[in-house]
Amino acid sequence: AGPVMRADRSIAGFTLVELLLAAALGLLFCGVVSQLLLGELRQGGSLAQSLLIKGLQRRTLALVKQDLNQAVAWQIDPSPSADWPCSLAGRRPLLAIQPRNGSNPVVYSLGTAPSAIWQGQVLMRCGPAFDLNGRSRPGSTYQNRVVLDAVETFGISQPDGLPLLKFDLNQRLPGKDRLVSSSGVG
Repeated sequence: AGPVMRADRSIAGFTLVELLLAAALGLLFCGVVSQLLLGELRQGGSLAQSLLIKGLQRRTLALVKQDLNQAVAWQIDPSPSADWPCSLAGRRPLLAIQPRNGSNPVVYSLGTAPSAIWQGQVLMRCGPAFDLNGRSRPGSTYQNRVVLDAVETFGISQPDGLPLLKFDLNQRLPGKDRLVSSSGVG
């Protein structure tokens, strides 16, 4: 038998086990980072959705305030059986606003959506149509319009002795148990 030569370990590369271990650790690291990024993306999407709903709520409260600015009187929780200018279709009237010009009252109601495209309960406005600038047109035909959908609650109260109303509006984020709330005074 001939002489046996030994390989010098100092010049050898990585073993297969070392390469597999490095690849497994790299994949584990990439998995953790991707989960963190996906979590941040979901949280950012939820925040964006909350901000969008808050904006819609502010717009709705501004619309109610605009109607109140034209009012001579209002009534909270008026009778559902009253002769309203629009059909309420089983929705509960929350607020009736009597305009200064003597026309029919503007009625806000909450209840079942008029069609399946809406999410849950809707807040509807029965009142005169709007012009191109977003102002109501006195003397125009009264229309029932969805103002906001997915409404959980729309609370209206009048502080004692004050000629103003306080509003509390709550909507549920779609597919979530979280409520988005807004309040206003008009």
